[in-house]
Amino acid sequence: MASAANSNTTSKPNKSDARKELLIAIDAVAKRGGISRDKAVTAWYASALLGIDEDEAIDAASVDGPEDNGCDFIYIDEDQEVVYVLQGYVSDRNDRSAGIKKWNALTAAVANIKDPISFKHGGRHDIYELLSEIDLSTYSLVFGLVTLASKSDQIARQRETTVRSRTYGPEAAFFYEHQETLYDKFLIARAADRNVPVDTLSFNGPVVEVKGEFGQAVIGSVLASELARLHSEYKNQLFEGNVRLFIGERKGGINEKIVETAYSRPGDFWALNNGITLVADSLVQISESKFELRRFSIVNGCQTTVSLSRAVEKSAEAGKAQVLVRVVGAKRALLTDIVRYNNTQNPVKLSAVRLLDPIQESLRSEFSSIGYVYAPKQEGAKTTKGPKRIELDRITQYLAAMSEETVLEAVAKKAELFDRSYKSIFPRGMKPERVMLAWLLAQEIESERESLLEASDASADSVMKAILGIHGTPWGIYVASVLIQQSGSDMSKITLKKMTSTECRAAVGKYAKRAMDLYSEIAINIVTATDEMSSTRNELRAKPFLEKLKRNLTLRMAKSASWRLPKLHML
Repeated sequence: MASAANSNTTSKPNKSDARKELLIAIDAVAKRGGISRDKAVTAWYASALLGIDEDEAIDAASVDGPEDNGCDFIYIDEDQEVVYVLQGYVSDRNDRSAGIKKWNALTAAVANIKDPISFKHGGRHDIYELLSEIDLSTYSLVFGLVTLASKSDQIARQRETTVRSRTYGPEAAFFYEHQETLYDKFLIARAADRNVPVDTLSFNGPVVEVKGEFGQAVIGSVLASELARLHSEYKNQLFEGNVRLFIGERKGGINEKIVETAYSRPGDFWALNNGITLVADSLVQISESKFELRRFSIVNGCQTTVSLSRAVEKSAEAGKAQVLVRVVGAKRALLTDIVRYNNTQNPVKLSAVRLLDPIQESLRSEFSSIGYVYAPKQEGAKTTKGPKRIELDRITQYLAAMSEETVLEAVAKKAELFDRSYKSIFPRGMKPERVMLAWLLAQEIESERESLLEASDASADSVMKAILGIHGTPWGIYVASVLIQQSGSDMSKITLKKMTSTECRAAVGKYAKRAMDLYSEIAINIVTATDEMSSTRNELRAKPFLEKLKRNLTLRMAKSASWRLPKLHML
């Protein structure tokens, strides 16, 4: 499906036509909700790109008014524990950008959201009650300026400064959208509604219907021939909500046994197979055993479905095999959990489930435009790793290493990054350039680390061997990130394409070399002298090491002007 996304983005209309297309969509929301364009752009964004129900998005945009304290849109996602606060602006001309006051109003809203009593004092009891009903300390806060207007370099720079300074705490994320990025994301969202748009599913008899807080579901038996029909029609599109694609039919493997059972023992298949789970936006009963499904995907059962299709190709008799099928019409917010908990018979890492997030889909599309394979799903034989293939588990560790809040987890608790820290590592509005910087830094840091390890007499020095061991890569990335922040590099002016140049790689290499020199020099003075490598490793994984490293880095940064490190945006 990446190719589909590419074809959409490469055939984009000109700016004027793209703006008209977005205005039509925004005006439709404005008309339906009886709200202004500035409000409607936030409601449209929330509905089209955040997956929020349109009625709820329009209602959330209605908080705008007197004493709204810079909050044009407030939505509380209780399932994901996120509070979205948006400012909206639609310019009257294609070349006009939003003023910096819009961004200042957004950042000023942070304090009001954290202490909603100000809304009550201003007479906005509706907003006060909305925020007082939840424990804000457990929620992530996402603040965004959404504008159908030309890009403002001033706002882009201010957004970078806001993110870098972390003035508003680690739980607050900030993003800025202008008409160019809005249209790109609009195309991605449209292509990423990549599940099967609509088709029917026929059960082999009556079904059981279940309703609950999750939504509704139907459960029954489906013939292998019906599943083979769907697979023949849609191929991998049928599995877009699955963490894996078909991993092959290896001799002696489980998939070979599924195929064999289907055509040799079709009557026993139902009892021997765990079944299949589909998730659909909606399901409508047409007859006793036939349902129309909209925007649906198999989230568990890819191996079974493809194996049955192969069995049907070998023998028509295999089409009589029956499979237990569950179709769940659930809220989109539950998709990740449904996938996660329905893939327990073949253990699936949470990193694989995160592949399905809209943020990852957006990054996947961005990187495909420069020839990189980003966050691919598992498919078939193990693929050889390379500099242009970015695996999600690796890049997540590298991104975590760039932040003071998550570097210790990157060093010592990689398995937890996709759970507790995922939202802070991949905030809403995540820029692909930051991801690319983390990836490039990691390649250079890893190379420099190995060179230092080889050059030093590490075999005789267990302390240095531990310092330059595997923990050296995330620590090196952290130090390099600090150097880049202090260098004056304006990340808002760096493009993904420019980052693929040899000049950029060479510049990143200079930061990596300086970072590893600093890290190894500082670390050897911090850790307690001991002959036990395990003791040194434990020190490298603890908070006191981070605090001492920060203090030493601050002192060393006084000499940074003499290091002549390049500003990345000036390459």
